[in-house]
Amino acid sequence: MPRPPRDRGAAAVEFALVALLLVTLLMGILEFGRLFSIQASLAQASRDAARTMAVRDDTGEASAQFYATFSPLGGDPDAATVSISREGTPGTPGCREVVEGSYVATSVTGFFGGSFTLGAQGAMRCNG
Repeated sequence: MPRPPRDRGAAAVEFALVALLLVTLLMGILEFGRLFSIQASLAQASRDAARTMAVRDDTGEASAQFYATFSPLGGDPDAATVSISREGTPGTPGCREVVEGSYVATSVTGFFGGSFTLGAQGAMRCNG
């Protein structure tokens, strides 16, 4: 049975509405996956730098370890910042080496904003 003329184009309108939702969902998945991967890399670099600081007690070497480990997806690793501090006195039970890393990731799709600031912290007991 042929469709009445007033239903012509209804499928195109429905597709346009659904396609907008699907494209938005796809862009969200891409952005979130990329940011999650960068966050994981940032956390790993912070932990490695904290471990280096705990064992070697050298801020320069710990900072170099952070930058050697951190690798953002398609981003500039030199855009990351690292902060190294010590909580407590070496030789006491509560002494910890704390490394905080941050990175400003730019949006790939531009759907959800221009940039996102990511941060991670790694902490290790003094002297390993």
